[in-house]
Amino acid sequence: MKTSVTNWRLLIDPPLPPAQNMAIDEAIAIAFSEKEVPPTLRFYQWSVPAFSIGSFQTLNSSWLDYLNRSNIAVVRRMTGGRGLLHDREMTYSVVASTKNPLFSDGIKGTFKSIAIGLMAGLQEIGMEGKIHTPSQEKRRKRENAPLCFASTSQYEITAKGKKLIGSAQRRWRSHFLQHGSLILESRFPESHPSSESVPLLISEKQTALAELLERIPDIDMLLQAMKTGFEMALPIHLVQGKLTRKEMATTDRLIKEKYGNHRWNLHRKMTPERTK
Repeated sequence: MKTSVTNWRLLIDPPLPPAQNMAIDEAIAIAFSEKEVPPTLRFYQWSVPAFSIGSFQTLNSSWLDYLNRSNIAVVRRMTGGRGLLHDREMTYSVVASTKNPLFSDGIKGTFKSIAIGLMAGLQEIGMEGKIHTPSQEKRRKRENAPLCFASTSQYEITAKGKKLIGSAQRRWRSHFLQHGSLILESRFPESHPSSESVPLLISEKQTALAELLERIPDIDMLLQAMKTGFEMALPIHLVQGKLTRKEMATTDRLIKEKYGNHRWNLHRKMTPERTK
């Protein structure tokens, strides 16, 4: 039985501050839950280097001191997982229904469907990679390093044995948000020894497009490749759009209450919106 093609909204954003990037992702999820916007695929970048941490993750004081000294902003995601340095990368997010047949097979099925779209996009630029499958998953002790790219979960993207795209997800009963990072180039040191005063921000188990291709495609070419890949691999048609006024207002509120303040980013405590 042929699956019908559905229209999705495509958002392409310029490099934005960390707080705004995270707030927009959550604003889209809220708007979708209220049936105000269609399923949405968003691509974005970061205007300054930032270190995002999982919703329930805690960084010790030595990490925070080092990030502060290095002028790297810390932002707490609404999704789980571990820390990730965002710099030269293309980030994606997907907001859609858990009832959609593409994503109805639980969290792993959702990761798998999105991975198929990501992999198809990479193939458009001549990139050979693999989707990490359950058969490759072995029971082993998880590393203590608080880095997303220190280990590979099911249906994440690898190339030459190293992790290329890391993803994290937040699920509700009716919908989900998944976002992840395609590393373009690793500009920060990855070979220095990790210590209490000099944390290792880039895992030796991660890779980047710059290490795999002779030349990194320009961002417009990469975006077109990802769009084409998603539409070829999945029964969706991407229509470029923009945030609604309500989503923009929600973004501003979330920056003030969460992602733009240290109470949330360091301690997971929201700042109540002030009333007049």
